[in-house]
Amino acid sequence: MRFERHLIHRCTLIKPGQVIGQDPYGRDIVEDVRIENVPCRLDQVKKRVSVDERGVDFIVEDILFLPASQMVEPSMKVRDIKDAQGNMIASGVFGFQNINPVYGRIRLHHYEVTLQKEGDTDG
Repeated sequence: MRFERHLIHRCTLIKPGQVIGQDPYGRDIVEDVRIENVPCRLDQVKKRVSVDERGVDFIVEDILFLPASQMVEPSMKVRDIKDAQGNMIASGVFGFQNINPVYGRIRLHHYEVTLQKEGDTDG
C-alpha cells in the first residue's frame, strides 16, 4: 500500500526568511513563505513511561509524518493541521524539534518530525 494513503491530514508549512525578490534599490525582500495544503499525518507517540512513588507518567510526543517528496528543513514550522474535511486537529504554530528521515531499501520513504508547540504568530 502506498504511504501517501496514510497521510490523512493537511497542514501549512512555513519557510522563514526566504528572499522573494528585490525592491527598486536592489535590496532583498525577505518574507516567510507558506506552502499550503501539504499532505501529512499527526500522531501522538508514547516516548517513555516514568514510574515513581507518586504514580505513572506517560511522556507523549506529537509526530508529524510527511512524504519524501516534501523538502524538510530544521528552520521550518507547521501551522494548523486539519483533516480532509477541514476540521482542526491541532491549531497554532509548531516548530520542528527533531527531523528523522526514514529510508526504505533503496531511497527515502518519508519524514517523521517531532513537533514542539510555539507561540501563535501572525506569520
